[in-house]
Amino acid sequence: MSSTVQRSIVVRRPVDEVAATATDPRVVLPIVGGLGRFRELNTDEDGLGEWDVFIDIGSVHVGGRVVVDRPGPRALTWHAVRGTHHQLELTVDEVGDHARVTIAMSLQLAGFVLGRIAETLARGIMARHLEAGLQQLRHHAEFEGAEFEG
Repeated sequence: MSSTVQRSIVVRRPVDEVAATATDPRVVLPIVGGLGRFRELNTDEDGLGEWDVFIDIGSVHVGGRVVVDRPGPRALTWHAVRGTHHQLELTVDEVGDHARVTIAMSLQLAGFVLGRIAETLARGIMARHLEAGLQQLRHHAEFEGAEFEG
């Protein structure tokens, strides 16, 4: 069994602008850095390829090697190839003049009973990390580099 958490946020910027930021792993992973630690390993010029990803689940770091891919201009995914089984899907959809960013993360821990208990505990922590990461992404997209007249 695995535990999946999905969260969304509306960003008050044009969808293509938000997608350019949200689907660039070199930009989005540091923005949602509260989720865990990321290290780029063997990637192409767009940052797609192998990364080490360790997600903070309380005081424990779970994760391992993942392959980051962009299956479309408004999507970013990763899936584990070594270490803890986990995957992430990030999509950007148009909502009127704005964009909705949705992140779904799945985590599977070893062990039947203890693994299931740990997954249940991890679910709440993952949800908080995703919500915080989406808020950071929204803030970055809406306010970073914006010029304010005073």
